[in-house]
Amino acid sequence: MMAAVTALLLEGFPAKAQQLVPTEWEAYGVSFKAPAGFSVEDDSEEGYVIFDPTYYITVQLLEGDGLRPSELAAELKSIATDDEVTHQSAVTTFDLPQFHGVQLKGDCESDRCLYSYLMAKDGSCGFYVSILYKDEKDPLPDLLLRSFQFKDE
Repeated sequence: MMAAVTALLLEGFPAKAQQLVPTEWEAYGVSFKAPAGFSVEDDSEEGYVIFDPTYYITVQLLEGDGLRPSELAAELKSIATDDEVTHQSAVTTFDLPQFHGVQLKGDCESDRCLYSYLMAKDGSCGFYVSILYKDEKDPLPDLLLRSFQFKDE
């Protein structure tokens, strides 16, 4: 019986992953996977904001000339505190092929939220990413975040 439950759970995760489609913030040539059927709220040099009934995703250029990867965690913690994110997780670091990243999770009013800073490994730019979602156990926000890359030239 436990094997059947595990199989059903494992089958559910690929279904969510298959619902992801590529999207691109053209102003800065960064792309990532997003839930299929999303709507675009903003696609300008100011930001890229998309949403669907479950997710609200914001991407902005990271301000902070001279910000080093070693400073990202403290800066992210500061912005989350300023935004009154409650029940904050510890800041964790991760690496993507083209980015150094930090993230934390918490509660943003009635939603869960994932906050992240991504800094290009070549030092050319960085991005602030926030993902609002409903279910604390939802694996999709992490998948979305880890799909960030620069558009192939």
